Amino acid sequence: MVIGPERLAPLAREVLALDCEPWYAELIIDHIGDHGDAADMFGVCCAAAEAGRTALLTLFPEAATNGCMWSLADISHRADPPQLFAARFLTAYANGDAPMAVALFQAAHEADAQARTESVCALLAHVRSLSRRAEAGPSTPHYGDKRP
Repeated sequence: MVIGPERLAPLAREVLALDCEPWYAELIIDHIGDHGDAADMFGVCCAAAEAGRTALLTLFPEAATNGCMWSLADISHRADPPQLFAARFLTAYANGDAPMAVALFQAAHEADAQARTESVCALLAHVRSLSRRAEAGPSTPHYGDKRP
């Protein structure tokens, strides 16, 4: 059964809203998982990743003009599988690496329902965090950065 874009779009907007409570986002993701298909869930992940990419470009505007590739520090020793999915999926999506984003999604989708929900919710939480930071404007230079 497919939820379809006309019903999925408002659900995705609700989940991505900065004021959406985490418990409610999880409920919506469970609903999509129970009543939708892989394409519906992938659509939610891509919508979240697009919002995350937009937040990253707000935080680091020079990346848009320099054609930078996003990289991910090695966080495997301090992150659980859902957090790793979130960071890796966002990085792949932001870099336009569709095959990697699809592979990451397929691995999460083939996990049990709880792990799949936790992975998508971790992505949403990661994007919400980036979006909140982006509301404050471009990032300050990192320690040791030589930018003016």
